[in-house]
Amino acid sequence: MRSLHQAQRGIALITVMLILAIATVAVVSMSSARQLDMRRTENQLRSAQAWEYAYGLESWAIGQLAADAKAGEVDGLDDTWSKPLARTSVTGGTMQAGIEDLQGRINLNNLLVEGKVSAPDVRRLERLLALLKLKADLAQAITDWIDADMDAIYPHGAEDETYTRLKPGYRAANRQFADVSELLLVQGMTRETYLTLLPYVYAVDGYAPLNVNTASATVLRCLADDISADQAESIFRARGKPFEKVAEFLKDEAVADAGIGKYGLGVGSQNFLLQGQIDMGKTHLQFESQLQRDGGGDRILKRQRVGLAHG
Repeated sequence: MRSLHQAQRGIALITVMLILAIATVAVVSMSSARQLDMRRTENQLRSAQAWEYAYGLESWAIGQLAADAKAGEVDGLDDTWSKPLARTSVTGGTMQAGIEDLQGRINLNNLLVEGKVSAPDVRRLERLLALLKLKADLAQAITDWIDADMDAIYPHGAEDETYTRLKPGYRAANRQFADVSELLLVQGMTRETYLTLLPYVYAVDGYAPLNVNTASATVLRCLADDISADQAESIFRARGKPFEKVAEFLKDEAVADAGIGKYGLGVGSQNFLLQGQIDMGKTHLQFESQLQRDGGGDRILKRQRVGLAHG
């Protein structure tokens, strides 16, 4: 009888310990879930706050561009808008930003003018590809991507016949580039090639002249055949004081013998790129916004998150 009583006490003790173990696991689980919910909520709040700062930076950039427009129609690298916003403390973190003149690059949609292939602009793109040690014949495939017809440019163009054979298949856009990232869909374009080309091209509707005051030495070399790196650097330095007119640029001694024509050139810009970064604790937001300045009607054409990570 005593042995049975001891056995019952042992079973009761084990039962109590089992219940305590289950309760402990439940409490720990609930606590972990609670902490996870709190961390998730905190990240969401920080992300939302970071985007509010991003919108604020867009307003800052539009203000910079609007103020510069009142000062004149010429844009150069000594303008106020070109000076970056240094890392600035804000509630909960820091932010920084910079504005780049996109018209110092080549607009991919310049390849077509009034629906027809623009030979001078195609040639500039071919020169750029060659200077970057990329295949110059990619220019034909890029042109085919946006022209309206279904006839592939010989010998390196590509139309639906090429793209529909891929897995998965798709069709050529046959319209202007909506975004420069569409290049990744073009026949012969690898991601490595795309990343090499990206700093020198962009996409905006219509024709956008190249601003000779903000173009890099590499882009300036695309304006004519056989411009050496030294010549390009001389041209680049020549615009230390922004040219007021394209004619002044062409008459400059560094430019006069380079064989550059006036076609598709300008000294002012309407298209800009805002690049910003907001850091709030372990939340980091990097973004880009494409801005267009249009006589006081400045607007944001597109915005995209370059990187958003939570620690």
